[in-house]
Amino acid sequence: MGTSSKANHSSVFGAGASGNRKKGTEQKKDWTFWFIVGVIVVFAVVVVCVYFVKRYNALDRTYIKVGDHEVTKVEFDYYYNTITNNFLSQNSDSLLFMGLDTSSPLDEQAYIYDSNMTWADYFTQNAVSAIQTVKALNDDAAAQGFEYDVTSDYDTYMSAIDSTISSQGVSASYYYEHAFGEFATEKRIEPFVKEYLTYEAYYNQLIEDNAATDEEVQEAYEADPESYDTIDYRLYSMPADVEDDATDEEREAALDEVEERANEMADRFSDGEDWRELCYEYARESAKDSYDPENESDPTVVTGGTSATISSNYFDWLSDDSRQANDIMVYRDESNDACFIVVFDSKTPYDLETDSSDIAGTLATERVTEYINGLLGDYEVIDDGHHLNYLYINDETDTSDTADTEETADSKETSDTQNQTVDSSASETEETETETLAESE
Repeated sequence: MGTSSKANHSSVFGAGASGNRKKGTEQKKDWTFWFIVGVIVVFAVVVVCVYFVKRYNALDRTYIKVGDHEVTKVEFDYYYNTITNNFLSQNSDSLLFMGLDTSSPLDEQAYIYDSNMTWADYFTQNAVSAIQTVKALNDDAAAQGFEYDVTSDYDTYMSAIDSTISSQGVSASYYYEHAFGEFATEKRIEPFVKEYLTYEAYYNQLIEDNAATDEEVQEAYEADPESYDTIDYRLYSMPADVEDDATDEEREAALDEVEERANEMADRFSDGEDWRELCYEYARESAKDSYDPENESDPTVVTGGTSATISSNYFDWLSDDSRQANDIMVYRDESNDACFIVVFDSKTPYDLETDSSDIAGTLATERVTEYINGLLGDYEVIDDGHHLNYLYINDETDTSDTADTEETADSKETSDTQNQTVDSSASETEETETETLAESE
């Protein structure tokens, strides 16, 4: 009986301990569950708060000031994204040459013409410049009593967007976010679009009001015919084999060697040998396919060149009135480690009777540009939030260093041009590309 009582006593205490452990485990699980739930809730609240704070900052706070105008982040993003996307679209074939990789962040890639800037800085600068111009001309339009109904233009603009959304098979919200900025919607960008359309109409009115007379066109041509007469020529480059770590003596020797080859090729052409056969013979192995005489097109042919597009290294020679068809010259370009062979084909004088609109348009544009520049003095950019990095580059970089890096960028650009276009003129490509950038601004 005693033993039985002891056993029962032990079993009672044993069951009680087990129950307490089970209850403790359940409480611990409950506590862990609610802790996780709490963390998730807090995280969700933080995310929502961050979103709404970011949204508030984008929609309601001043991002920058332009004159007396307060510009929000949404408005800035509209201009930034529009300009960036247009540039990428218009220059899609030459982005690789310009060193711009669309798969990498723009603020991590050096701008080709100024290594102190990034591509993001470049597009930011252009966006701010556009905002200044639009604000200035719209204010001037109002002051001058200019009125314009943008309804039709706006409908056309929105119709194009709707068509793009439909063709891409994406939602409207997705398209607006990726085309105009994170918080962009049709309603939010409407005032910016209409303001730009008004600016565009007023700008066109100014161009019309500043049209040049026939006499002014004649005077402009006679003052600078080389800017309008066109030249057709052929251009062939021979890059020297120069290593990155080459000494001055090694670089000079490599250039001497390639210059000798270039003069040899020029002499053979002057003696009557076929140009395309010579180009193929003297081309590097990696470039021979481009110069194959069996190809329909000749990659060395340049048509319609002017003083604005032809390298100054050989423009004077090409534009000389004594120049005859098939005249040939060799230019040794020390800065680009190459020799260029130039063949003159023909020169076409500008036809004032049929092409005068070009000069008239140029004169009108120059006058309107001067007028706009006079207005911009009252549209200072104020960046209290330090958002516009390009404004502070000169404060952080020594002027001499900037000059050196620009020269380095130009040299790299030339090298890249030679590699990608297979022995085409680096200098000419650089000038043409600069013009393209200016036009996109």
